[in-house]
Amino acid sequence: MPDTDILTIEKRGEIEIATLNRPDRLNALNQPLAETLLAYFESKRRDLDTRVILLIGAGRGFCSGADLKAGGQPDRLRDGANGDWGLRDLLRAMRRCPQPIVCLVHGAAAGGGLAIALAADVIVAGESAAFHPAFIKIGLSASELGVSWRLQRTIGLSRAREMLLTSRPLRAAESLSTGLVSAVVPDAELLAYGLGLADDMLKAAPDALRISKRTFDATLEIPNFDAAIELEERGQIQMIRAGAAARAGS
Repeated sequence: MPDTDILTIEKRGEIEIATLNRPDRLNALNQPLAETLLAYFESKRRDLDTRVILLIGAGRGFCSGADLKAGGQPDRLRDGANGDWGLRDLLRAMRRCPQPIVCLVHGAAAGGGLAIALAADVIVAGESAAFHPAFIKIGLSASELGVSWRLQRTIGLSRAREMLLTSRPLRAAESLSTGLVSAVVPDAELLAYGLGLADDMLKAAPDALRISKRTFDATLEIPNFDAAIELEERGQIQMIRAGAAARAGS
C-alpha cells in the first residue's frame, strides 16, 4: 500500500484517509503523484480490511490540476499528446476500487483535480471549495478525463456546458444547490464530517458497500428500467445468501 511523502495514508480501523501531500504546489499532479495515486487505488481492489476511503488534500486546496510549472522537468506529467493514459487509468482504478470514496474538497479542485473529485462516490465541500474546469483556459478541449460525462449527469446539460465552455468556477454554495456535492461544511470541520459519513457507511453489512458501488455504476449505463431492476435483484440475492451463510456458520 503506497504511503509516501506525496501521498500519505492514515488508517483508522476500516477507514483509510488518503491525503494528497504537495501543499507547496496546491497538490498539483506531477508524474510521481499520478503514479502513486494509481498504485494506491489499484492496491485496494482486493483489500478486505479497508471499507471506506476518504480522499483529501493537504494545505490550502484539494488539487490544482496538472503541475504546469513542472514542464521540462523529470517529474512532469508524461502523457501529453499521446493521451492521458496514466490519469485515465487512475480514474478507472478509482471506479473499480470496491470501497466507496468520499472526496473532501477545500480550496481549488481544478482540471485534473476536478476529474479526481468527480471520480469519487460522494463529494463534500468545505466553504472555501471552488470547482474549476480549467481545460479550455489552457488551450485544450473542455471535455477531458471524463469530466463532461460526469458533470452533465450530475448538474444537468445546460449548467455543465456553461461551466465547461466558460471555465467559470462553481463555488461551494452553488455546488450544493446544483447537486455536485452532498454537503458544505466549514473547512475546519471537513475531515470530521467525512469521518462521520464513513462511520455511518460502516454500519452496512459486510460486502454491502462493495455490491452497492458496483450496482450504482452499472445502473448508470443501463437505459432500461427492467434491466436495472434485474441487476439490482442479483446483488440483493447475493447479500441475502451471504447473510444466510453467515447465520448458518455461527
